[in-house]
Amino acid sequence: MAVSAHPVVDRRVRSGAAAALPPVAAGTAGLFVLGCLIASLTLPGDLYSRVVTNVAQFVAPAVAAVTLGLRARRSTGRLLAAWTVLAVGCGCWAAGQAWWAQQEISGAGIPFPSVADIGYLAFPVLAAVGLLLYPSDGGARGRWRRTSDAVMTSAAVGLVSWETALGAIADRTTPDEPLTWVLFLAYPVLDVVLIVLAVLTAARTRNPRLPLVLVCAGLVALSVSDSAFAYLQATMSYRGGSLDLGWVAGFLLLALAGLARTPTAVPETPEREATAELRADLLPYLPVAVALVATFVYALTGGQLGIVAVSLSVVVIGLILVRQYVTLRENVRLNRELVQREALLRHQAFHDGLTGLANRALFLDRLEHALAVHRREPRPVALVFLDLDDFKVVNDTLGHAAGDALLVEVAVRLRGALRTADTVARLGGDEFAVLLDPADDVEAAITRALDALRTPVVLAGTPVPVRASAGVCVLGPEDPSARADAVLVRADTAMYAAKRAGKDRVVRFTPGLPLQAGAREPRGVLTS
Repeated sequence: MAVSAHPVVDRRVRSGAAAALPPVAAGTAGLFVLGCLIASLTLPGDLYSRVVTNVAQFVAPAVAAVTLGLRARRSTGRLLAAWTVLAVGCGCWAAGQAWWAQQEISGAGIPFPSVADIGYLAFPVLAAVGLLLYPSDGGARGRWRRTSDAVMTSAAVGLVSWETALGAIADRTTPDEPLTWVLFLAYPVLDVVLIVLAVLTAARTRNPRLPLVLVCAGLVALSVSDSAFAYLQATMSYRGGSLDLGWVAGFLLLALAGLARTPTAVPETPEREATAELRADLLPYLPVAVALVATFVYALTGGQLGIVAVSLSVVVIGLILVRQYVTLRENVRLNRELVQREALLRHQAFHDGLTGLANRALFLDRLEHALAVHRREPRPVALVFLDLDDFKVVNDTLGHAAGDALLVEVAVRLRGALRTADTVARLGGDEFAVLLDPADDVEAAITRALDALRTPVVLAGTPVPVRASAGVCVLGPEDPSARADAVLVRADTAMYAAKRAGKDRVVRFTPGLPLQAGAREPRGVLTS
């Protein structure tokens, strides 16, 4: 079935509230069906079948052809094609009915097959094409799910048809006259196709609007009436009467589909998406439930299930199990993807997007935790601020892409020079921070880090020397109550002292080192 990712909407959208039928049109259709029903109950059978039903069965598809044609003129793209094909199909039925009506009203015999069957059989074929052309988004459902739904629905509808019309026709007719036999079978087979397509079209459309709902309902009514007619014809028991109201009602639903107002597009919300997915999941089970209940009732009332009915029942039940298994696998996959996505989001929330190092939030969390442990168990904790020397020159001469490449390389070297337990973070720009917890050998760790950075980096074919100024704040047992903001300012002050002392060096904060005017907390840092 063709699926469009972008459903086409009517070119002219009528104003008004939610999608609704024009009251006059709906009332007229209801009165028309009611009048036909009253006539079937009060008029003599021959007069009713020869006049009222024939006129009604011609008027209804003719009106449907007109209204659907008018809707096609107001549409574009695939909707234009879908409504046009449906309108032509209704016109074909009306033409076939016109021939049938004049033959029956005039008292002439009507053979089977006849000219009318051309129009009658053209309608389900064109209606099926119209449903295939109707645009839909397909939702989040995969090709396998759509295929399994199609097969399961076909088997279920086929089972009901075989237990009623199709099976009776196959049992009571013989292929002595191939054309007659084929036409007898064509009606219920095409009816099965129409019902299946109607169910699947409604299921694969995320937000089916009133016109589509009316079309699907009308086609189901026509298919049921058609199959009943084929069965009665095959058993030589067709007498017309109230059964013909099914055709009239079906075409009137199609006519109302041409008149129904189309609402403006409604924004997608999680609730609407969930409802659409639920409908798509449950709708294919409707014909399955009908088929299984009908089979159970048929067997319970003494009916004998043949090999075809048993085979179709097995297929339906098997496909239900397969569909449930596929649904379970999809749920497992979606849960796995959800866990992976949550892990990715957590990583992105606490890591720098360029270098992959810890970001400010994670660094502060680690620092707060280290200070909390330090208060309970006085052990040395060291905080190191590193600021690349002359990084602006790299950006200005080689470009920002080269600057980003340099930052990535610095991150790799810092991680390689320090312990896995140490937290290395990028606080922004060319500022890096290292949390040594525990701070066993601070001097050796900083020396390894700076030595690793001093190897030139080749950027855009140019060797670029890398230098950094580092400020260190070490908390010993004598300072158990240090706050995060105080530690950050101390390390920042020491780093600025290293800058002023000539860069490419390490300065350790001591109580005698005055807080410089340039010292500041890095942007985004919070205090405890």
